[in-house]
Amino acid sequence: MVDIKNFIDDLGIDAFETNIKIAGVAIVSDSGRLVFQTDNWDISNQTKAILKVIKGEQSIVLNGAKFLVTAMNNNGIIASNESGMGHTIFVPFQGGVLVSYAMPQADTSKALDFLKGYALKLNGKL
Repeated sequence: MVDIKNFIDDLGIDAFETNIKIAGVAIVSDSGRLVFQTDNWDISNQTKAILKVIKGEQSIVLNGAKFLVTAMNNNGIIASNESGMGHTIFVPFQGGVLVSYAMPQADTSKALDFLKGYALKLNGKL
């Protein structure tokens, strides 16, 4: 098992140093269990909705804001808020999904690639 606290600390430091503009991170298992979430982002009652996006749902409401899927590829899924309230990025891995809230000015493609590198470290480790 990965030491989740160290994993998230490393991710946060790396994101800050590379100016990725990620404001919140969560890890959800394939079963819908919330493994971790940063203190500033409560998605504890929305894990099933997150898994639906991974399975093809085209929108999700997180913390009262609606996000529409704008891009989907082998690395993951990007959903953006039409009112400019930021983006949610979903990166599946073997055993779950790494979910992140990215600020409105974030380069979502860059953030997705960044998060994919971290999600690979979680493969099979939950």
